[in-house]
Amino acid sequence: MRVLDWADNPSADRGIHFFQNDQGWIFRPYSELAGQAAAVAALLIEEGAAPGDVVSLLISEVEDFVPAFLGVMMAGLTPSPIASPVTFQGVGQYAVHVAELVKTAGSALLLADADLVEVAAQAALAAGRGRAVALPPLASLPAAEVLRRAEPELALLQFTSGSSGVPKGVKVSPENLAENVAAIHGWLGITPEDSVSSWLPMYHDMGLVGTFLGSVVAQIDLWLLTPLEFIRSPLRWLETHGSYGATVTTAPNFGYAYTARRVRPEQLSGMDFSRWRVAMNGAERIVPRAAADFAALLGPQGFRPEVFAPCYGLAESTLAVTGVRPGSGARAVRLTGGLRIGAPVTVTEQGVLGTALEEDGPAWLTSCGAPVPGATVEIVDEDGGALPDGAFGEIRVRGASVALGYQSLQTGASANFTADGLRTGDSGFLLDGELYVVGRVGDSLKVRGRKVHAEDVEAALTAVPGIPVGRCAVALGAGEDSLHAVVLIEAAGDQWLEPATAVLRSATDETVKATVLRVQRGGIPRTSSGKPRRRLIWRQYQDGELVGDLLHGELPTAVA
Repeated sequence: MRVLDWADNPSADRGIHFFQNDQGWIFRPYSELAGQAAAVAALLIEEGAAPGDVVSLLISEVEDFVPAFLGVMMAGLTPSPIASPVTFQGVGQYAVHVAELVKTAGSALLLADADLVEVAAQAALAAGRGRAVALPPLASLPAAEVLRRAEPELALLQFTSGSSGVPKGVKVSPENLAENVAAIHGWLGITPEDSVSSWLPMYHDMGLVGTFLGSVVAQIDLWLLTPLEFIRSPLRWLETHGSYGATVTTAPNFGYAYTARRVRPEQLSGMDFSRWRVAMNGAERIVPRAAADFAALLGPQGFRPEVFAPCYGLAESTLAVTGVRPGSGARAVRLTGGLRIGAPVTVTEQGVLGTALEEDGPAWLTSCGAPVPGATVEIVDEDGGALPDGAFGEIRVRGASVALGYQSLQTGASANFTADGLRTGDSGFLLDGELYVVGRVGDSLKVRGRKVHAEDVEAALTAVPGIPVGRCAVALGAGEDSLHAVVLIEAAGDQWLEPATAVLRSATDETVKATVLRVQRGGIPRTSSGKPRRRLIWRQYQDGELVGDLLHGELPTAVA
């Protein structure tokens, strides 16, 4: 099945529910969305877009983004979504960012809504290519026949979020996209009886491919919130399941932790979560305590821990790579001893995600499941040699979903796309055929022969009273004379400082110099998908550019 096959016979009964603050939920059936997409396709063709052209999308309203994205595809063009300016500090910085992406993508058009068309024009001028086109109100577009021009070489140019360096455009072919959507459906066992909820950003692979396109291709109901709407009211997300019967969702660990903190048990009165069968958890390190708190909050209304389905994926493999089978319960394991490339891990305890686990912290890791249909996962050593089950190393992925490489102006940018598979840059191990992800290879230090990962240290720090989950970031790096751990914490006071430094000493050792800064809310630089930009933090530390209250350690002198 191709991604646009649904448009040949769009449903008039199923579709997408959009939330609007002044009107509540607005339903658009797939038959209406197909017509809107056809109108956008006609507009782009009229604007001179040639088959295969890349169209950058700068559209902040999700109700406009949906037909715009589908319209680009219908016109035989390659959509390239760009993050909204919410994640950037000022319009000027955002325009520079957009210009870099447009130049890298070689965009012919920048389709933008009214609020962003001026920024799009500035970016096109700075990039020296592309032309800004304003998306008119959808109701004003003349009706057009639903068409499907020949598929372009690239079905999607998906820019990575930039957690480990300069964003690069992942070249996703039509076959990659179709295979991964089908793999997600097969893994989750999607049926016409399912419906999906999502508050993830549409420019990010997890929200774009995993929930939006996956729902459209299957023509099942989709309840869409924006990230800002979720932050304002996580209860509204829960209502899609407890009141409207949505059965499937996906969110990072942060979403479950935030909901458990913000929603009170009495607010769930009258809701029923017994039909909720899949709660995917991915995109960042899974903290078992967050899942347990979420399950405890919703349990009295019928939520079951086995609904959690942790998963692993990345844009370079279109999206999904592995996932826990829905309803089976996700295994969590507790490790002892250090992690060394090529060496076996030592498991001392096991538990189930969503239940209370003693001594919660960095030693617990959660299974991200077995490979989805069509994918193969291996653990390899530093030379690319395959390692046995239970050995720690780098994750390598093969399969029809692995993208064609990067669209980049940097020479050798696609070096991790090898003949033997995709070297992901993530480390982990397989245990009984299931994948456990430890962290980014680039976000770690080797301390006395063992790997110390930033995600492990962050997980330990958030167990310290006074440090909220998701409000700390750790950057690890090697200086000229020593190893360093740089910690930014968004928390009031300093009562947490002594236990936090104790955690740092325990996680590393006396040879690692620790620097702790208290920063204001929002002071941790993040990617468009909310992950800490650890390499940027490390670079700012080296250049003496970090801003905050120095509570422990020392900072280098600012570079003139």
